[in-house]
Amino acid sequence: MIKPNFKEQLILFGEASKLIEVSDFLRQNWVRSNVLIFDKKTINSLELENLELLENQSSVIYIEEEYKSDFGIKAAFLEKIISAKADVFTLALQDWKKNDFNFKEFQLQDLYKTERIAPGKFQQKNKKLLITGGAGFIGAALVKYYSDSFSEIIIVDQAETALFYLKEELEALYPNAKMQCLLADVTNRERMTAIFEEFKPEIVIHAAAYKHVALLENELEEVIKNNIAGTYIIFYLAETYKVEQCILLSTDKAVEPKSVMGKSKRWAEKLCFWFSNLGGMTDFKTIRFGNVLGSTGSVLPIWKRQLRWKNAIMMTKPEAYRYFFTLQEVFGLTDFILANRKSGSVFTIFNEYPVALKTLANLFLYHQSGKIMLTGLKGGEKEWEQLIAKDETPIHQQTFLIVNSTKIKDDFPEQLHLLLSDKMLIQDKQSIFDNYKV
Repeated sequence: MIKPNFKEQLILFGEASKLIEVSDFLRQNWVRSNVLIFDKKTINSLELENLELLENQSSVIYIEEEYKSDFGIKAAFLEKIISAKADVFTLALQDWKKNDFNFKEFQLQDLYKTERIAPGKFQQKNKKLLITGGAGFIGAALVKYYSDSFSEIIIVDQAETALFYLKEELEALYPNAKMQCLLADVTNRERMTAIFEEFKPEIVIHAAAYKHVALLENELEEVIKNNIAGTYIIFYLAETYKVEQCILLSTDKAVEPKSVMGKSKRWAEKLCFWFSNLGGMTDFKTIRFGNVLGSTGSVLPIWKRQLRWKNAIMMTKPEAYRYFFTLQEVFGLTDFILANRKSGSVFTIFNEYPVALKTLANLFLYHQSGKIMLTGLKGGEKEWEQLIAKDETPIHQQTFLIVNSTKIKDDFPEQLHLLLSDKMLIQDKQSIFDNYKV
């Protein structure tokens, strides 16, 4: 913790419930500073765009938020602040003391990181939840978030080590939750059938998938097996065992996809819509995320390792834009979709502020020394991701968007059968993947 020497212009933003208290404290103790409060509305306005910052004459304080959201808006704001050589500080909520504030130097992770996931308030105590890919970053976060919401949570994952450490963490931090950690592969129909038969879950969240774009460009067969065939098995069992809701976790890379990974998730989204039209008892729904901040394999953890290894970070293209979500936004969207019985739809978050990689890099390297090395876009990567396709018309509801999926072609079942057939040659599957517009 530090005692800042605040400059003439002092800008305060972050946790809305604390803005007035902190501003009063600052005006009393730094009487020479002009204190400005930037609430959420101000940050997202023309007032911010017209704000003149004198170089080396501003200080900014971010009050860490209880609910972290709108990363893109804050990133654009902070880039403008840092480019004016302003000092940026953070007030952490866990160190909160009335009229006795401890300041620390700002780090990018202050905008999104959650030290410990508190159980959510969504209550379905009489129901069981099954999460595939439950030991992955998002799957495990959902397990912790819903630890007090369901009568039992069945966690399925094929990654032995990740599942082991998750089990240890759950037993230590969430001792009252009833959890079952099962080592299983979603592509193993017999094993997954046995799990559905034994536990009979009412809610299924299907998070299991291969996700790394560049790596998967040359792994078509494995991607089809895991991301499409595995999804088909889960959806089939959800319908067979009359699951109430089956939710697919998808990605913005499925929108007008360029990569093998993105195309596989597009097939999975269409599978979800197809099953929703079969007339069964199960509601099939899709959540479409962008990049979840801090997730395993995402750019920020990668940059952190690269900086440690070679004092440099690798950037594909400065003007490549990505949508970023915090874990708390993931939880909020998942709560919303669980409470919404609109089968066959795609749900996402209303997000007007994609972030350029150069902006993210500038914020990441704030108070750190390191070079930026450009590599160019890798195989399958897009310059600009999209959350909504051109032929999709979203409906706004609260801070979320609901997309009614477009129609499925008449020959979709036939093409799906060929794609999943063990008798099809890989080059023929490649042809379907490349030429059939799902």
